[in-house]
This record gives sequence, structure tokens and C-alpha cells, in this order.
Amino acid sequence: MTRRLGGDPYRALVADFNRFGVRYVVIGMSGINYYANRPDQAFGTLDYDLFLDPTVRNVTKTVRCLQALGFTIGTVDGPLDPTRLSTVVREQRTLVATTPDGLMVELLLAVSGYPFTELARDAVTFTVLGTPIKVGRLSKLLRSKKIAGRPKDRQFLRRYEALLREPGR
Repeated sequence: MTRRLGGDPYRALVADFNRFGVRYVVIGMSGINYYANRPDQAFGTLDYDLFLDPTVRNVTKTVRCLQALGFTIGTVDGPLDPTRLSTVVREQRTLVATTPDGLMVELLLAVSGYPFTELARDAVTFTVLGTPIKVGRLSKLLRSKKIAGRPKDRQFLRRYEALLREPGR
């Protein structure tokens, strides 16, 4: 039977990951938003970005946990073929998990500038309603965006720097 996610679905997801020993770090805009001190410092994002320890065992645990929560998992090629999971891990392909009601989680096995061990080593733990959530250090998340150099990352970094220069910050 599929268990429904209530309240904050991402917190509930991370709580299950913690319980089952999934090794992850929240990254991207999802991670950066944990550092916001006020609502006007948070940025909208349509998904939740997680960097997974890129081992077959860890990714298998992650997939099982997501499926138990009612997520469908795929790659850019379509639905995930469980028999090809070791290939997905070896090629460090991004997995996307979605629910029928529109939740989306991106599961990255590689990120710009850092191996998993380096981001996980000094990750900051935020506690949300009793759930510890491992988040990459802000300086590393910003540096990763700079290294990636995508237009959307450059645009975000300009806006973020402007936000920090505003009076009263």
C-alpha cells in the first residue's frame, strides 16, 4: 500500500530517507532556500534537488523509498528500468521522481564542482519540525552554480548578490 505524504511533502520524504539510511545532501535552490532568514530571501523552485551518494546500494534504497511513497521514477529516456539501475549509477544520470499531484524531486548523482563526499562532509543540518535535513554549505551551493555557468544560474547569482546588497541586509 502506498503511504501518502502529508504536510510538507519534502520534509516527510527526507524523514523516510533518514529512517532508511539514504545518503543525500539537499542542493540547488532547494538547499539555498534553507539559508533564507526571511521569506523575501527565498526563491521559487518547481522541484526539490537532492545529491545522492552515487552507489548502486544507496540509489536502490532511494528508489525503493520513493516508490513506497507513490513516486514514479524516470530518466530523460523515460521510466526507470530497474534492471538498468547500475548503468544509471555508472553514467551518473539524473533521476526525476514525480507524483500524480505534481511533486517533483531531482536526484542527482553528480554536480558541478564537487563529489558527493565533499558536499556531505561539511553539510549543515537544519531541523524542520523535528526532522534533520542535510543541506550543502551555502558557499559550496553558490560556487556549484557559478561553475555550472548555465544562464539560469548566472541570472540567479546576479539577483542573489543584489539581494545581499540591499539596505538592511
